[in-house]
Amino acid sequence: MNRYTATIGEKAGKDTLAKSLRRALPLLPEHAIWEALRKRDVLVNGVRASGNTRVKAGDKVIIYTPHGMREIPIVYEDEHCLIVNKPAGVNTDRNAGGGLSLITWAQQHAGELYTPVLCHRLDNQTSGLCLIAKDEASGTAAKKAFKDREVIKLYECLVRGNPRPPEGVLRAWLEKNAKKSRVRITDMATPRSREIITGYKVLAAGDVSRLEVRLYTGRTHQIRAHLAYIGHPILGDDAYGDRAFNRSHGQPGLRLCAVSLAFPEAGGVESLRGRHFAVSAPF
Repeated sequence: MNRYTATIGEKAGKDTLAKSLRRALPLLPEHAIWEALRKRDVLVNGVRASGNTRVKAGDKVIIYTPHGMREIPIVYEDEHCLIVNKPAGVNTDRNAGGGLSLITWAQQHAGELYTPVLCHRLDNQTSGLCLIAKDEASGTAAKKAFKDREVIKLYECLVRGNPRPPEGVLRAWLEKNAKKSRVRITDMATPRSREIITGYKVLAAGDVSRLEVRLYTGRTHQIRAHLAYIGHPILGDDAYGDRAFNRSHGQPGLRLCAVSLAFPEAGGVESLRGRHFAVSAPF
């Protein structure tokens, strides 16, 4: 029997124990969490609890389960960096919501050998390739390559409907509301907006279509908000998308994955120059 512990994060509010456990232990299969709750093999501050128990920030949770954690797959590693395939549900960096983050995992992986540097970010519910540097110099070089748009980033997603034309480059402006953790897309620039450029290609058309998406700019929630703005929200996106459509297709999770990173021939991390890495979308 495995024993896992978690501390409820600051933004827990009045979340249920079940929801908080999914956030705190994203690598533990969801069926394992529900099974432990059903068997009352979960303790909150030392007391057995059910899935509907309300928790608050700072609560200590222990869960007993025969199931193990999923791994974070390492796609590539050398003395300067590593590239991982981040699962959906894992924060890239730490936040007040608590739970495992990719940077804390990287610190555990590094031990005392080096201090990992996060080079770019993916949304919590977005899976796929993420680059972590092992030293400041490599981190600085990689961040500059991403900022200068030298790294070609491709994603795959499932969207509602069939975009027309089947291939194109979208341009708009994105305005961020940090307090609400949301963004707004407009056709024209506003004092607080930044230009976004999103390319797409339909890979398979239908009631639900599969797209390849290229990010020319990298803004918060850019792909999700931009595709929703043109009427083709990503399947499983309740924030910007169509909840009824998501439910009718049985999709509780965001169907968006960073499937490819292609690095420039010059600049960036030297060991990655001219290299291309790809993974398959898990949907």
